[in-house]
Parts: sequence; C-alpha cells; structure tokens
Amino acid sequence: MFPTPRRVLLWAVLASVAFSPTAVGVLPFFQGALLLPAALFAFSVYAFGFAPSKRPGRAALVLLSVCFAVTLFDLAARPLLFYLSGARPTDRFIRRWPPLPQLPRYAPGVNFEGVTFGDLSAKLGRSDRREERRIRFVTDAYGFRNEPPGGGEGERQLDVIVVGDSFGAAAGTSQEQTLSGVLARDYGLGVYNLSVFSESPQQEYVTLLLEGARLKTREGASVLWLVFAGNDLDDPYYPELENPRPRWPGPLARLAAGFNDFRARSPVRRLLSPGEAGAVVERKFVDGRRVLFFAPYAQRRGRTADEVRRHPNFEGLRAALGAMSRLADERRLAVAVALVPSKEEVYSWALDGAPPWTSSEEPSGFSVVMRELCERQGFRFLDLKPALVEASRRAFEESGTLLWWRDDTHWNGAGQRVAAAAVYEQLLRDPRPRAEALTYSRLDNDEPEGGSIHP
Repeated sequence: MFPTPRRVLLWAVLASVAFSPTAVGVLPFFQGALLLPAALFAFSVYAFGFAPSKRPGRAALVLLSVCFAVTLFDLAARPLLFYLSGARPTDRFIRRWPPLPQLPRYAPGVNFEGVTFGDLSAKLGRSDRREERRIRFVTDAYGFRNEPPGGGEGERQLDVIVVGDSFGAAAGTSQEQTLSGVLARDYGLGVYNLSVFSESPQQEYVTLLLEGARLKTREGASVLWLVFAGNDLDDPYYPELENPRPRWPGPLARLAAGFNDFRARSPVRRLLSPGEAGAVVERKFVDGRRVLFFAPYAQRRGRTADEVRRHPNFEGLRAALGAMSRLADERRLAVAVALVPSKEEVYSWALDGAPPWTSSEEPSGFSVVMRELCERQGFRFLDLKPALVEASRRAFEESGTLLWWRDDTHWNGAGQRVAAAAVYEQLLRDPRPRAEALTYSRLDNDEPEGGSIHP
C-alpha cells in the first residue's frame, strides 16, 4: 500500500492522538515509556488500513478515545488540580533558571493569595491531616520572595541579604510572617531575600554570586546564610556550578525548556505518581492532636561529626563555604550562618515517645562540624536549636501553638519570629567586623579552605 495524501493525514492524526498523553506530561518521556504510544500508533495504522475485519478498528478507536479524553482532562484540569496536587505555592511557581538549569527560581511577578497546607500532609495524601492556612506569596521581578520595591531596585539600601532554601523562602507561611519580613518590620533592617526552595549551600552561594552585584548594600552589610540540618548535606552538588557560567539559551533551547516545564506541570501525572506516605510519621501531641514528622530527617539527626565528615557531599559543602568567604571578602560583606534544626530535633520527645519537653539542646554532629567550618572561614555562627527548643515549650504553654506547622517540615509564623529574634540578637545586632573575624581563619589552616568553587 503506497502512501497517499489521505493516508498520510490519517497517520498524522493517529500519531497525534496516540502520543498526546506523552506530549502533555501524563506519561514520562523516555525510551521505555515511548513504547506504549508507539505500539498504539502502529496498532491503529494496522487496524484502520490493513485489518481484514472491523474489530481491530473498534478496539483502536476505544484506546485512542481514552488517550484523547485523558489529554483533554489534563489540559482542562490544570488551573484546579495542579493547585490541589501541588499544595504550596513553591510547587506551583518554581522554575529552572534558563541560563543555569541547575539553579531554581520562582516565576517573577507572582502575587498569590489563597489557602495552602503542608508538605507532609501532601505526601501523606490525607486531607484530615491538613493544617490549612491562608497566605500571601509574592515575588519580585527577579523571581525571589520580596515585595516589589516602590522605587528602583538600586535605591534600596540593604543591611542584610538572606540566602537559604525553603526555610528562607518559607512558601507555606504568609509573606509578612517570613523571617526576612520579620527582620524588616520588627527590627528595622533593609532586607533582601535570595532564598529559593530546595537549594543546596552550593546553589545558594552561586545565587548570591550572580544576583548580589545588582543589590546596593550599606557599609558593614551582612549575608545571613540559613543552613538546614535536615538536608543541606544531602542535597545535590553540581560540577557545573563549581565555575558557573550562565548563558541565555537560544530560541530552540528556550522552546525545549518551556515544553519540559509545561509537561512537568501535568496534574494527572502528579495525581498518579506514587507518593511518599511511607516517609511520613504520625505522632499524637500532648493536646491529643496529630503532628507529622519526616522519617529521613529523623534518621539524619543522629549523625555523628565523623559521619558528617565522611559524607560524599562534605567536600562540596566545605568548598561552598570557602567560595562564600572569598566572595564576601571581595564585596565587603560579613557572613553570619544560622543553622536551622529540623522539626524532628526540636520536637524529638514527641517523635520518640519521651516525656514532654525533654528534647536535648546539645549540638548535633552536623552542628559541631558546621561551627568548625564557619570558624575557619571567619563566619559568625549560631545554632538555632537551643533557642527553638526552649521557645517550643513556652509557646505551647502560653498559647497552645507549635513553632512548626503540624503538617509541615517548616516553621510557622511563631517559629519565624523566634528565629528572627535569635538571629538579630546574636548575629545581626552587633556584627563582628570582617577583618577581625578573619583572624582565626588566617592563623588556623590545618585544613585547606577547600574546593574549586570560585567567584
């Protein structure tokens, strides 16, 4: 049978319908997964062109109708189901930055107001475990969680640049209650927030390297670096970011990146993907209500200092701190590192079934190592764990509140305020001059500053 214009058109229509679930992201886009729509297309060509009876054609029509219906449902459901399946704004608005795809960014110019709930209740898939709250989530023209300035960005005089991951971005907390918002409102500081969900310390350094030059800082300004004990050692460290070279892609590359982002937002794929319910641990709190914890963070809190140093990513972490030190010298910035403990550390008594309010304030193995690394680089260091452990009991006895959302791995507004107060009093109120802070680093060099990351 020779191709004719009519047959070619038919085959094109069959291919479009058979591959449409893959095109919109319902099915994964790799070689093995492509066999299913390819087999359907081949069967449809046979059924409508070569089969001796009508039965194969009827079967092919049913299968193609299912593909078409799934595709239409996926497209039509995106405005609603994506919000329901991606619980937090961070899931809705996060993007890969085209010049360096290893860096995440939020979509610029977001002004979202609505109801959200926690990452753990989303993993669990139980609506009755949600702690719903109404939040504002705003990003500036560069894709970071800051209120758009009234004047030009260059007019802002900054005292503090916040870098960090989701604890700095705080997507589950309303804009005015974030740590950066509290520092600006309650302590009168000029603050710019460069934090983005899921960034590692290496990515946070590169973000400051690439974005900091446009920010106008006051004399003696500080970089407040929020390091999270739960996953910052386990996050990926990329060779491409050791000597970052952002480059805006051409039209075809931008089209391909946009297509991949479009596919990644498929609500049907998200709803059908296996969840992480097995990683969520439920415990009953002293008030009888349920609190959710994350099993990987619970396991990591027990790492010793030696285990931290032997971790495959330890050299990447140390290199990131060395690179930050050189960048701070170049830009005349002081660096203050605040170590954020996990919920599983602060409320370990509830997780482990111990007597109430008996969580230890002793530093973790990761905290011990981070303090050593910061001292060698001349950074001020604060482990927030003692302040949060002490405040956790006081907050509950006074108002029945926790410092973390019950259904989330992140602080709520009360936790942000406690952290902001400790950071201000111990790191930002009277920052040590950079030159004085470097004395230890220059005299004690039993370990190299480390790493090939450099500005």
